[in-house]
Amino acid sequence: MGEELKNTPIRKVDHSSQQSIFTSGAPNPKDLNTPELVIGMCGPIGSPIHEVAERIKTALEDDYEYNVETIKLSEIIRKRVSLEDRKKLVSLNPESSDSFRDKKELIAAGNSLRETYHPSILADLAIHHIAITRPKGQDTTPRRQCFIIDSIKNQEELHQLRNTYGEIFYFIGCFSPLEKRTENLSKKMNAPELHQLVDQDSGEELDTGQTVRSLFPESDYFIRIDSLTDTAIEQKVQRLLHVLFHTKLVTPTIHETAMYHAASAAGNSACLSRQVGAAIIDKDGEVIAIGWNDVPKFGGSLYRTDSNFSGSEKDFRCWNLERGICFNDQEKDTLAEMVVSSLIKADVLSSEKRADALHLVRKNEKLGHLLEFSRAVHAEMHAILSAGHNNGQKLIGGILYATTYPCHSCARHIIASGIDSVYYIEPYRKSLATKLHSDAITESEVEKNKVRILMYEGVAPRRYLPLFRLPEGVDRKKDGKMKRIHPKNAAPVMSTTLESIPILESLTVKKLKDLNLI
Repeated sequence: MGEELKNTPIRKVDHSSQQSIFTSGAPNPKDLNTPELVIGMCGPIGSPIHEVAERIKTALEDDYEYNVETIKLSEIIRKRVSLEDRKKLVSLNPESSDSFRDKKELIAAGNSLRETYHPSILADLAIHHIAITRPKGQDTTPRRQCFIIDSIKNQEELHQLRNTYGEIFYFIGCFSPLEKRTENLSKKMNAPELHQLVDQDSGEELDTGQTVRSLFPESDYFIRIDSLTDTAIEQKVQRLLHVLFHTKLVTPTIHETAMYHAASAAGNSACLSRQVGAAIIDKDGEVIAIGWNDVPKFGGSLYRTDSNFSGSEKDFRCWNLERGICFNDQEKDTLAEMVVSSLIKADVLSSEKRADALHLVRKNEKLGHLLEFSRAVHAEMHAILSAGHNNGQKLIGGILYATTYPCHSCARHIIASGIDSVYYIEPYRKSLATKLHSDAITESEVEKNKVRILMYEGVAPRRYLPLFRLPEGVDRKKDGKMKRIHPKNAAPVMSTTLESIPILESLTVKKLKDLNLI
């Protein structure tokens, strides 16, 4: 496929058809919407991404009568970087397993391509491949076509695909618990090798490297696979497709609704560091409280904008103060200054080295992780306090949903509140929750008698309303009976005009031509 991408001449986009929609008797723009799909796959190494992608392909072909093609970014890397060149990029122990060696070489080669050309280069090449499959001329006939991109590892790749394909692009995050992933990898490599790969895959320090830890939370749909049985994967994939096509009446799970509440609550936050939201449900699945991170005010609760968008003179959040400073960062700067000044005063450090020492201390990972000086109440704590004001007993055995993994400060309050489980979307590397409270907190699904902190599964909050709310003008019934749509006749809930896609693809094609890659 790489040679095909390289040698295929660029097809110039014919813009004459673009004028047709403005002429008399032109079709309604909605009639030009295409049922095409582009699905991007992502997941931590060791997760069954490829198995899920293959099951999606089979279901779309057999049940929905789609033509499906899988574009493997690893194969693009293999075609673009020879085996000999891949070997030169890494220095490995001669005793390394074949699987470990192959994965390390592919990661290094992918990083090299991104660094040489652009962080989105692999997505660009995939877009070019899709572009050259289109009929030439003015043929804008909608086609039941899906491209599955397996798999995306860098945020720039994701953003390029989203910018090009908009609503018809779905980013699927597939994951398995760490113990399952290490079990899968251990079949082909030893423990030191698999742990090295897991760490490198989750988040390299390079902008052009693999950033799965940061990338994964941007998924449109999260799929958790605990078992590699056909039945387990089949059920997950079928629900995904029913949600995308509305071929069955699928309503949100309790988890999806609660996480949507948490994500919506995050929008209330004016914290200068990040926006975090939380929601708590009781044993019956009822949302009993929401919370977000922001500065507390006298009399209870947090500062927030009133309904008249006025009263900013009474709003003492950090953004509204004279200098608009983050107090947590300011105090950490002061702490760094104190440490360096003490070393200079004790003649351990020369004053000429002050600037360099301040930079090193301030950038120290442990210092950067300090949370103690923030004025904001964290989202989880706000939700717990709100639930306590209403009916604290409902917290016992409840579940907390947070847009971000709880910090160690919130973790101790979560334990004390009696909450049973926590679900999150975005990882938080600074958290010491499991390290400080290993007696009471676990990330294991099966471990009992501890608060479980687990990755969220289901529709992402960003797609909650578009996928679950009926499109305008669509009715669920006809002649008093529920409409039933056969999968082969079903169109995706989200679509875009067929005429816009080739124009956006042509921008990527031009970039590749300028780089002499095609």
